[in-house]
Amino acid sequence: MVEETIQTIKETEREAEEIIKDADARCAGILEEASKRAAKIKEDAVRDAKEKAEASLSSAKEVGTQTMQDALKETEEQIASLRGTALAKEDAAVSAVIARLV
Repeated sequence: MVEETIQTIKETEREAEEIIKDADARCAGILEEASKRAAKIKEDAVRDAKEKAEASLSSAKEVGTQTMQDALKETEEQIASLRGTALAKEDAAVSAVIARLV
């Protein structure tokens, strides 16, 4: 009877070791899967952040280009206006200079 008890204890110990090995294997599998998922999530987040940054940069460039074109157009309009004003006053200035010389 003692031998049966010892045999039962040994069998129980072997079963416990198998359970522990199985649990360790499951744990390793779960950790590996979690690591893969975390890497994928990180990769997706980095890709999304880069895409958003590129879109923001592109938008900012477009706004900057448009602002520069608007400023250039306004400057050209001011130059044309000043030329028109100068040409309109040219005759009067020439007449004034001639009048002073005579």
